[in-house]
Parts: sequence; C-alpha cells; structure tokens
Amino acid sequence: GKHKLIPRLSPKKTVEGFVGAGLSTMAVAAPLARKMIGGGDGGGVSNLGRHAVILALYVSFVSPFGGFLASATKRAHGAKDFGNFIPGHGGAVDRFDCQVVTAPFVYLYLKKFLSSE
Repeated sequence: GKHKLIPRLSPKKTVEGFVGAGLSTMAVAAPLARKMIGGGDGGGVSNLGRHAVILALYVSFVSPFGGFLASATKRAHGAKDFGNFIPGHGGAVDRFDCQVVTAPFVYLYLKKFLSSE
C-alpha cells in the first residue's frame, strides 16, 4: 500500500493493508466459525454468523493498535524488538502484541453471548 497508517510508530503498516485485512477477516469469519463449531451447521449456536462478524469487525479494527502500542513502548525504550527469539521478527511478545489487546474483549464477548452456563 501507498498510504501509511501511523508511520512514526509502524512505518510498514498501510491503510490499504488495514482495510484489506479487515475485509478478508470479515469475509471468512462466518464460514470459518460454522466449519469449526459443529462441522458446518454451527453446532446449534443461534446467530453464529452474526457473532462471528461482530468479533471479526472488532478484532480487525483493534488488533493493529496492539501493534502500535507495542511499537510505541519499544521506541520509548530505544528497542527495535522485544527479543530475538525469531530472527528478523523479534521476540515472542512481538508475535502476540495484538492478541494482548483483543483477548479480554473476545473472552468477555464469548462468555456473555455464547456461554452455555
């Protein structure tokens, strides 16, 4: 992509990538959820497609900001990566920065709307 999203924090992330990732995530969310839960019929979960798209929309929008938060932290401390566990990609934390931001909401959403308890 040509249009940088937040170049000062993460120079390789672009608006085009952000939009493309969001659209592709939402496109596969419902079919993938149906396939994973119940082998195609949704395992009896009502409105599974709607829940999948809501979670996909949230995760697509918020996940990159986990990366931006991690980048800001690293830049504030003069580090490029959180470690060297994966050469060229950084440490384990560099692989999970987005999940740290999205996981609490996803857990609470699943607990509230899809829990059988």
